[in-house]
Amino acid sequence: MPLARRPRPKRTWIQRFFLLVCLAVLSVSAIAAILLAYTSDTIGQIPRTAFGSTLSSEPTEGEALNFLLIGSDSIANLPQDHPLRWTSGRSSRQLLTDTLIVLRLDSRSGNGEVQASALSIPRDLYVPISGYNDNWQKINSLVYFTNKPTLVQTVRDYLEIPIHHVVEVDFNGFMRLFETLGGLDVYLEYPLRDVKAQLDIPVSGCVSLTPEQALGLVRTRKLQAYVENFDGWYGTAPNAWVTVDGTGDFGRQSRQQDFLILALQQAFDSGFRNPIKISQVVNEVLGGSFVTLDDRLTPEKAINLAQQFKDFRPNQLNKYSLPAVFDWDGPISILRLVESEAQIPLDVFRGIENPQSEIDATESSESSAGDFTDGTRTNAERRAEILERAGDIKGC
Repeated sequence: MPLARRPRPKRTWIQRFFLLVCLAVLSVSAIAAILLAYTSDTIGQIPRTAFGSTLSSEPTEGEALNFLLIGSDSIANLPQDHPLRWTSGRSSRQLLTDTLIVLRLDSRSGNGEVQASALSIPRDLYVPISGYNDNWQKINSLVYFTNKPTLVQTVRDYLEIPIHHVVEVDFNGFMRLFETLGGLDVYLEYPLRDVKAQLDIPVSGCVSLTPEQALGLVRTRKLQAYVENFDGWYGTAPNAWVTVDGTGDFGRQSRQQDFLILALQQAFDSGFRNPIKISQVVNEVLGGSFVTLDDRLTPEKAINLAQQFKDFRPNQLNKYSLPAVFDWDGPISILRLVESEAQIPLDVFRGIENPQSEIDATESSESSAGDFTDGTRTNAERRAEILERAGDIKGC
């Protein structure tokens, strides 16, 4: 005689709720695992440069890392019809380093917070080339005359800071990354231009930058702004194109750091912490031969670092620059390091605690705010304030 079937007990709403939660967690975990594996595989396909012993010894787990970020002016990956191919003044085989930044990532903070610091190296800094018997060159030409490992070794030897990893991005990589992250909205006091840097922003206010405008803004060394000619100093017209600053590399370094912070902030706000967004960036940019990594930066290490800094806010980035003075080497203009003043910012990237370096970073951040109070000012002071505001890069 067949057994009578018991009626299946109905799940309470509490049981159904927890079952739904478990299924959701399992689904999200599976998707995240797939994305992580995909990202790891794609990172493994990024072009690599072998640096060998020129990289500093790998620190123990949890210790701070110094990355050398190289922005090269290579036109090799640009489309054949891109204007920079005929305005850059060099062939696809010629390579200069347009931007050099040392980025220090430190997750050892006692209060559980991570720290990041950026040191801009002037492209015209005059340095002795490591291994070349007291032969000096501008640091931006080292890769062209020697190679990338020599550049890393020179930075290590001359500045006496460790370099653990290297990331290189070319012109096209910058523009592709900019597009993938969703662009950048900036507030500009005045229209800006620089013919040599291919920069042309004809409007002021809140501007959504194109990739070409963004690249020009971080490359410009002779930035001009269309400012009001309130006292007739620049001629008879009510407005005039005026050079924002005559500091060349120094002004550009400040703009690059401000741009970096705004770009990261907007990227995070638009969902860059999302694994899907990260995988999109990895696929479209990092996997497109526009970015080159050192051969020691494994996919696992890159993903681990990203997870450690997932809650980092870009406005917490500590900004530093190297003190240098203008000089000449024959007919060539150069920048010479002021070694006595450089030790304080360099100590940060050496891992040497120095209270003065924290003060300098705070003052640098506050001085870039660009706020001015009304009062009795001379026309010369008013012109200087206008030009300082014109060079500021702010978020909308």
